[in-house]
Amino acid sequence: MLLPILLFAAEACNFTVAFHRPDENGTRKVPVYAAKSEPRSGGTEPLAFVSSLKVNTDGTRISYKADDPRAVNGAINHIQNAMRSGARLADFERLAANNWEPVDETWKVLSSSVIEKDTKLRKDNKPCMTADKFLVSKTADVAVAGGFNREGDCDQKKWIDALTIPALVVPGGSEFQTRNAKTRSFVVAMTLGSPRRFAFGIIGDTGPTNEIGEASVEMNRMLNGLPAGSIPANRKDAVARFQGPRSIVLIFPGPANRLAHPITPERVLTEVKSRFDAWGGEARLTGCLAEIPETQ
Repeated sequence: MLLPILLFAAEACNFTVAFHRPDENGTRKVPVYAAKSEPRSGGTEPLAFVSSLKVNTDGTRISYKADDPRAVNGAINHIQNAMRSGARLADFERLAANNWEPVDETWKVLSSSVIEKDTKLRKDNKPCMTADKFLVSKTADVAVAGGFNREGDCDQKKWIDALTIPALVVPGGSEFQTRNAKTRSFVVAMTLGSPRRFAFGIIGDTGPTNEIGEASVEMNRMLNGLPAGSIPANRKDAVARFQGPRSIVLIFPGPANRLAHPITPERVLTEVKSRFDAWGGEARLTGCLAEIPETQ
């Protein structure tokens, strides 16, 4: 006797457009979708958008280098990305060559929200810098409990490391925060192309208000299928090998979906994957792609 074949419809997510965010310096807008709130989503509406993910290096020990501002020989990011709007590269090079004097002028060129200021080690308010001239690079949150109380001690390890933590960057002061998608909120990224790859991560940093779709070196490494431990050799290599493929990014907001300190790769994977699987996992997300026009 032949048994009937039962066909089950994919479980709906009920994705609807919640808001739009500027991207590519404001030249385009990206729709951000909200799904239905459920107990298994942590009692909040998951958010989703589709983007090719640029690579973010902040929080790493090799992001910016005083004697390699163009990131061709050791650094993996151009110093311009750590400078204040309107500041000139020539001014940075002059200040670096002059041991950051005058200090007040240094912070008119460098952004103290990106580069840590020494207020506790030498207490000279100059940029925190390692013996091999890498600048200590900050993120919007810390990797260890009490890390913000240690700001100014020039210890790179207290920041969320883009080389080891799969992390998303979202625009600061935006609808993401008002919808409770904050630093350390759970994130799942899934490539749209074949082979399908996943990255389980967190929101690790905030970025410009006119950009969306930027992720850490480690998150993009996973989405690109690069070997574990791969890191860029310089800025050109970071762009060539670590820009993420077109992916759907799913965010679980709310206090139930926020990783406590310490931030480690193992804890990120365990807690984020557990939430994703409880929500419905790959099967549900794949089925719900039909609800998002950008994935068609």
